[in-house]
Amino acid sequence: MVRFSTLVFVALLLLGVSLPWAQDSSVQPSKRTLYLRARDVLKTSLESGDHERADQAFNYLKTNAKEGAPLTRFEEYLINMELKNFTQGIEIYADLRRTLLDSTYKPERDIRVTEPDPLAVYLYRDLHPFTLQKADSLCARVDSSDVSDEYKELYRLLLYSELAIVKMSDTYLGRPIHWTQINDTTCAGMLLDRGKKFVDTYPASPYARVLDEQTLPYVEKVMKPLRDFRVDPLKHKYYTGGLGLFIGQWLGFMTGDATDFFDTKMGSSFIGEVSLQIRRLSLNALWAYGLINREVGYRWDASEDELMGLSLGFTAFDSRFLKTEPFIGVGEYNFMTSDAEVSTVLLLGLNADVRLLATKPQHIGGLSFALIARFKYMMQFGTYSSGDEWRSCSLYSDECTEGHHVEAGFMSHLFSLSLGVYLW
Repeated sequence: MVRFSTLVFVALLLLGVSLPWAQDSSVQPSKRTLYLRARDVLKTSLESGDHERADQAFNYLKTNAKEGAPLTRFEEYLINMELKNFTQGIEIYADLRRTLLDSTYKPERDIRVTEPDPLAVYLYRDLHPFTLQKADSLCARVDSSDVSDEYKELYRLLLYSELAIVKMSDTYLGRPIHWTQINDTTCAGMLLDRGKKFVDTYPASPYARVLDEQTLPYVEKVMKPLRDFRVDPLKHKYYTGGLGLFIGQWLGFMTGDATDFFDTKMGSSFIGEVSLQIRRLSLNALWAYGLINREVGYRWDASEDELMGLSLGFTAFDSRFLKTEPFIGVGEYNFMTSDAEVSTVLLLGLNADVRLLATKPQHIGGLSFALIARFKYMMQFGTYSSGDEWRSCSLYSDECTEGHHVEAGFMSHLFSLSLGVYLW
């Protein structure tokens, strides 16, 4: 039934008694005119604090909302909060938020008319931009009332959810697409902490299920890497990738049948590497020299042998200070003091990288520069293959020198220490 006060209010609108700007009462105003007059009365009454008159105008608009009276559901929530009908206002606001937070919720279709008039401006006056400070002030107003603790906490959670979670829409190839994203990580953190407490305290609330099954798992999934980032800004970078340059020195020796045909010693050593890592896989190019392999009887000064190689590594373990990377590859070993052919070698080994220093990235996925000490052990399997057989005799004596074709396997061992910079 229509309340008596509402009937009186409609009569006043029709007679134009309460509105000094009313039209001539001899002309029957249209419904839209009455609706707009009611909205003007509502705004004026709210501004002056006349809650009785405001309540009459509000009830008139609610009664006729389905008949075209301009009153959105969000305006209905805001008006209830202005009139300190906090329980009703929170219920409407919670229902509106549920349509966004609960994918299983299918409310009845309720088409409302909007009106960008002075009442709308008044109701939204402090909501743009909507900030955490504004949300806290709205909560403080409710906290000082006699509303139940459950509703007070629910209201705070829903306000935080509005700041933290946004629904985005766009069009791709002519089709609408929708997605959800975290907009404010501070509010998301508070929503996560207080939401879990709400679920434990009020398990019978229908919003406890929404929070527990949909909202909180999504927020927790997004917030976990952010919280981990605060604790350890480098954790998310482990097993990822980067680009590095390393320079160092090494010691080594050679074994195998090939060593029967030359003498081996270390000369001045050098090793340089470039490393490109993508996720756990890394591609490494190296150039090194250092071992002197001089054939027996060789009379000239000897030069260091050279090695060029390309290897593929796999990050088996990664942490703040240590990364281990076994690798396999191929290379070319050049016996510089010999007429032996360049040997194709198989490379096997392990890199142990110690991060001496790493800069803190400014955000997840941000760049970091690292100073790294690289310890490397590498084996090279190849074949020593000398030139063709030959014989040379002196013109002035009967002495002759002979050379024989030699082919023998060797295995070279390399232990290096390098210092490198890494764009991580």
